[in-house]
This record gives sequence, structure tokens and C-alpha cells, in this order.
Amino acid sequence: MDHQAVEQLLQPKKILPVVNFLATPELIPVEPGIYGWWFKTIPPQVPSVGCLQVDGWTLLYLGISPARNNPTSRQNLRKRLRDHMLGRANSSTLRLSLGCLLSEQLNLKLATYGPSKYVAFGAGEKRLSQWLEANAGLSWLVHPQPWLIKPELLQQYALPLNINGNDHPFVTMLKRLREQAILQADLHH
Repeated sequence: MDHQAVEQLLQPKKILPVVNFLATPELIPVEPGIYGWWFKTIPPQVPSVGCLQVDGWTLLYLGISPARNNPTSRQNLRKRLRDHMLGRANSSTLRLSLGCLLSEQLNLKLATYGPSKYVAFGAGEKRLSQWLEANAGLSWLVHPQPWLIKPELLQQYALPLNINGNDHPFVTMLKRLREQAILQADLHH
């Protein structure tokens, strides 16, 4: 792993506020890579002890695009970050986690929709996007095979909002919270 390159992801000189990304999406490359979600406001219950911090921002989540070695994938950093920002809970594990953590504060309720019974926060998705716009920032690193470096980073850094391949102690509680919300959504369908 190129530690100098990884520094621009984990110790960026400037974190791009989500509001700036939405106004100027071309700031994010249309290439594969790994990205970090930084927060000015830590969501309820999320422990930030041991998390990387830069200029009042706290790194809580790392994602990659594409998710695995798939030569035909059309995914890239810009597209994936748009999914996280403007998509629904079913297309972003980060949105699902944040929505569950912020459900009381933002009055969000997970529900199932359509024949495939996908889960989403319905009208609350807009409130979740607004919260992200006000509280989150991004860093990224263009990398041709991001799936090769993410596991190592999950082992080295405290990233409480990552679930898969992460042994952070908060993951157990986060999984339980998500499972309960999905169960409730199924019950009320």
C-alpha cells in the first residue's frame, strides 16, 4: 500500500463538505477509488474514541467503488458518492446506518416498498440528505483496485460505521439497530 497516497484519504489537507460536492460534483473524479466520510456532528450513540480527526472533522466510514473486481462495473467515486448522498437506504449501507441512528432526531421510519420489498426512509430520505449536507464531508483516493486496500485500513483504523470486515466494538450494536429497524419495516408493510 502506498502510504503517501493513503495520507490524502486519511489525513487530507482539505475535507470537501458534502454541500460543495452537490454544488460542484466534478470535484470528485469519475474513477475507481476509496472514499472517507467525515462528520462535524457525530450521530447519536456513535463512539468517536480513536477515530481519525482533521480540523474538527471525524472519520467514521470508508467506502470503495467499485465494491469488487468487476471489469464491466460502471461504478466510480462520483457516482457512488451521489448514491450515498441522494439515493435511498437500500442502495447505501451508510444511509441505512445513519438513518437508523438519527431516526428519533430526524423523525425517520424505515419502510418496505415495491414488489422487491426494498427498505427506505420514504419522505425522510430528503431529511437524511439534508442532515448529511449540513454535517458531512468527504475525502478520497483514486485507486485502480480499492477492494485490495480497504480490508487493511479497516484493521488499522477505528471506523465505527463500517460493518463488513470490521471488528470495531460498535458494529454489534449498529447491526442490531439496523436489524430491528428492518424487522419493524417488515411488520408494518
